[in-house]
Amino acid sequence: MKTKNEEAQVRDTGFYTSKKWRTIRDAIKLRDKMTCQACGLPITGRYIVDHIEPLTLDNMHEWIYAYNPENLQLLCISCHNYKTFSNPTKAESRW
Repeated sequence: MKTKNEEAQVRDTGFYTSKKWRTIRDAIKLRDKMTCQACGLPITGRYIVDHIEPLTLDNMHEWIYAYNPENLQLLCISCHNYKTFSNPTKAESRW
């Protein structure tokens, strides 16, 4: 599980503001039809395009982790926060 510090470090690199990321992020929103891939509910508010295998400073330049559509899913904020900030065993059993 990625820690808050690792997430902040990746965010600080500018990865999430790059044109390449914004392009794939928008493609995932279309692919997943603005539906949370965890709970199945339509997303009408905030959302996250989530890396299933977490993005870290070590793997953020590897396509298979950073941009591979098979490693990306659209999540509502509630499901993303549950996945990211709860006990890893509990989070894995939810999906």
